[in-house]
Amino acid sequence: MKKIKINPYRLFFQLAIIGLLVYMGIRFYTDKNYSPDFETYCPLGGIQALSSYFVNNSLACSMTSVQIVMGLTLIAVIVLVSKLFCSFICPIGTISEWIGRLGEKLKMCYTITGIADKGLRSLKYIILFITFYFSITSSELFCKKFDPYYATTSGFDSDVSIIMAITAIALVILGSFYIRLFWCKYICPLGALSNIFRFFILFIGLTGLYATLTYSGIDISFVWLLALLSITAYLLELLSIDGKVFPLLKITRNTATCTSCQLCSRICPQAIDVASQRTVKHVDCNMCGDCLHVCPEKDTLAINRKGKKWLPAFILAILITIGIIIGKSFEVPTISQYWGDIKAKHRMSIYEQSGLKNIKCFGSSSSFANKMRRVKGVTGVSTYVATHTVKIWFNPSEIDTLGIQESIFVPVKVAIKKGLTEADSVSVFSLKVDNFFDPYDTNYLTMLLKQNRMVLGFTSEFDCPVRVTVYTLNDSSISEESIKNLVEQKQVEKTYSDNATQIIDLRYRVVRIERASHSISGLEYNRTMK
Repeated sequence: MKKIKINPYRLFFQLAIIGLLVYMGIRFYTDKNYSPDFETYCPLGGIQALSSYFVNNSLACSMTSVQIVMGLTLIAVIVLVSKLFCSFICPIGTISEWIGRLGEKLKMCYTITGIADKGLRSLKYIILFITFYFSITSSELFCKKFDPYYATTSGFDSDVSIIMAITAIALVILGSFYIRLFWCKYICPLGALSNIFRFFILFIGLTGLYATLTYSGIDISFVWLLALLSITAYLLELLSIDGKVFPLLKITRNTATCTSCQLCSRICPQAIDVASQRTVKHVDCNMCGDCLHVCPEKDTLAINRKGKKWLPAFILAILITIGIIIGKSFEVPTISQYWGDIKAKHRMSIYEQSGLKNIKCFGSSSSFANKMRRVKGVTGVSTYVATHTVKIWFNPSEIDTLGIQESIFVPVKVAIKKGLTEADSVSVFSLKVDNFFDPYDTNYLTMLLKQNRMVLGFTSEFDCPVRVTVYTLNDSSISEESIKNLVEQKQVEKTYSDNATQIIDLRYRVVRIERASHSISGLEYNRTMK
């Protein structure tokens, strides 16, 4: 028997992804200035976000155009080639496969067949339905609660359900060791979603029917479409009905040159009996290409009866690159709400402001929109979490841009030290600070000023730029220059409750600073801070 050959293209992708994640993880724990986003290119999150956008006109959680485009790229790859994300990219799939190989070497890994196999396949469609239902109705990614990838890379952050995530991780490790690709075949909601897109004509037909009925005025809940897609795809998988058209690329076998060595069937991670088929149309086939590389007979196994073993990897690399470029070229609003007269929208003015650090997810965007609804003259809001930007539609006859800025701004009084006495002498510094926008800036300025033990507190008032009054003990070491240097620091270190730290980049600019000619008493300072 000839030595089994390795598929270099797939192995390169798998090692590159795992290596990148390991690098990001190590750097995250060793470099406090590094804050990786492990879900930046998550296609499942992108498709959930896009679904939420179509139903609710809002993106789920902190999803951006990059994740949405990567979700659309996933669909394109499935339709054109196959489920390449599963075979080439997915780290959970890679780990499951490697654990399964260890189980096979120890003769402890088995392939489930028959009724048990068909019954277990329903689980991933049930999980898919639950995941999308809660994601769409809440505009928060429900998959974060149990996703083993997200739980591991995020260090079990606040969005993760500990019980659900640990159960999922156990299913990946133990399930893969004893049962061939247990997670991928029976649990993974992305696997179920990929199968729906694999039956692309079904997806287009049902989605088109739903859109037509909805557009015609018939009120139909998205739940019916979601349930129908899940049930129908499961039944097609259960009945082993192969896609006749999609994906466009398929593994083909030349029966004239095939010697029936069975190497292709043995090497298949999905346990598909490749050696018995002229064209592999099995729903589990994800075009990994391992069978192409193990076949000892030239041009016996091919893609659409042609060679080009590198073609799936090449198409995947091209589509991912295009997807990333397109995704970074525009931004989809996290929420887009317009409550004014839609017929008069074209007469409204638009105010845009970036740098609002409190615009970071769906929840904060909704809070901002609710706040702006109460402002007379404001007729609509769109938020963009990736760039912390807002667009505000307003009636210029009722409010101007200065009024918009003032409605966004939140004045504060921050007493760093309290309980001063009449005998205490307090110096007062009046500053005009640029790039000071929201409550996050209040927190960061507090951290900066706390670095000098002479600083007692500060207040902020709206102006352009914002007026900040800093109060210090009357001491010769405190000068206008020292306060200015304190405020204009480019970074500040933030410490969390678990003692983890993060470096925050700042860009405050003190346009003007004046020290009051007369100091005030400690009691007057106390009254100011009430």
